Amino acid sequence: MRLVDDLKKDGDFLFRYRSYLPLFILPFSIIAIFTYGSPLYGDILVYDWVHGRVVGVYNNILIVIALFVGLLGQFIRILVAGFVPKDTSGRNTKEQKAAVLNTKGLYSICRNPLYLGNFLMMLSPVILVGNWLLILSFILAFWIYYERIIYSEEAFLSYKFKDEYTNWANKTPCFFPRFKNYEKSDMEFSFKSMLKREYHSLFGLASSMLVMNYIIIAIVFKLEVLQPSMILSVFFVISMIIYLICLFLSKKTNILFVENR
Repeated sequence: MRLVDDLKKDGDFLFRYRSYLPLFILPFSIIAIFTYGSPLYGDILVYDWVHGRVVGVYNNILIVIALFVGLLGQFIRILVAGFVPKDTSGRNTKEQKAAVLNTKGLYSICRNPLYLGNFLMMLSPVILVGNWLLILSFILAFWIYYERIIYSEEAFLSYKFKDEYTNWANKTPCFFPRFKNYEKSDMEFSFKSMLKREYHSLFGLASSMLVMNYIIIAIVFKLEVLQPSMILSVFFVISMIIYLICLFLSKKTNILFVENR
């Protein structure tokens, strides 16, 4: 099999299971915590209510940095989701699908803004571990993983849109934004469409950060203490409320429905 065919085959497979990459991060994060510990503590007291003693302090700076990176990724996804038309930039996993070629808005400065957002959101819980080797390993794994997915998608888009895709790709970087290329979207921002597309990802971000927080505590304190960060707990509760409201509106009503979105 030719290498290009092999890359296409790998990309098609990874495209179907791209949502499961965070599950592969988890065991390596656990190994890193067991081996090197975690600098997650520093500012806020962690109190062991069972034994009546202070056992550690949270590093607020590390938590805020991780949360900022994750929310930046979510913000990028929000800007994409609010402007794109129906049957584009979706969560489809069975096959490649694109009704039209998106070339305006964030797609004018980067060919894969959703994946850029995904990268930052997946990086966020990795930052919480506070291990540079783990962070660099994740960046390398993400690049190898998504490079094949992007190759598969570009083969599909090139075949379907031909010269239109080639001309756009020649002037638009694959992953790192070129802000001087920005062109305003032809569509208006749809808050409803954005909510319908993105309420899952916000809850996923909050859940992954809180779970990583619990894992770090459990390993460092050997299950004696399971008191999460107040910042991450509040973020999780807020995102869960948004998730439940949007889930109800999406499944039981037509409130979030927007024509051609």
